Amino acid sequence: MDVKVHCHIPASQAQIMNVSNRPVVGLLPAAGTGSRLGKLPFSKELLPLNLSGESTNGESTPVAIENAIASLVESDITCQHVVIAPGKWDIPAYLGDGTRLKACISYVVAESSPSVPHSLDAAYEFIEHCDVVLVFPDIIFSPRNAVSELITCRASRDVDVALALVPSNRGEKVDIVSCDEQGIVTEIMAKPGAEFVGWTWIVASWSTRFTQFLHRYLQQVEGQDRPKGSRELYVADVLNAAIDDGLTIHGLRFPDGDAIDIGTPDDLTRAWLRDV
Repeated sequence: MDVKVHCHIPASQAQIMNVSNRPVVGLLPAAGTGSRLGKLPFSKELLPLNLSGESTNGESTPVAIENAIASLVESDITCQHVVIAPGKWDIPAYLGDGTRLKACISYVVAESSPSVPHSLDAAYEFIEHCDVVLVFPDIIFSPRNAVSELITCRASRDVDVALALVPSNRGEKVDIVSCDEQGIVTEIMAKPGAEFVGWTWIVASWSTRFTQFLHRYLQQVEGQDRPKGSRELYVADVLNAAIDDGLTIHGLRFPDGDAIDIGTPDDLTRAWLRDV
């Protein structure tokens, strides 16, 4: 995966440190085409949101990626890497270096990324020595403190990955996560079907061990022939492989939480109609 652009993070932009004394950085994958929404005049991450008058930028209507950036800033994660595809220059043009949002944003260009895991790995050389919080720029989630609680959970339990879980009855659109009595994730079903309900994950926090695993895993599958017509690789596939390899993933449940993926027309409408 070629990395074409990256902005230097000044030393003055302090990154929060966890108990491992590694910096914690945000990672936002924005390399998708947004094809499910049809032809748009701009990147889907710049879609305006209905947040009931709340503002992340001093304006009345923030856009999707601003909301994701704000969720990280509120947890003191100011160093953030946004992964974009070639041609999605409207995102850095709109966000700039992040100063307006009290963040320090860098951009990584993922050339011909076939999946979200590949987009995440495009930032490998910039995150390999950091702990990471993954937030999707096209997902609106609650509660807002899920990010900070997830970081604390992963550090206190000393697990490789922690997932923020919220209830969902939309198994045709989301991953359904199974945990044991101690909250350890045993399986993640990737979009198993409408008949599946349970817990889905909205944010992930992981250590360098998972970053290294993701990097190795993609190198291993790179040379494998995928059956014609098979679906793209999901993050859930990598998480399941990590479990099989002995990594520990913990699920932190937020029973009153919610999530909406604005990347589809019906959920975009739902996001605007709901009272956030």
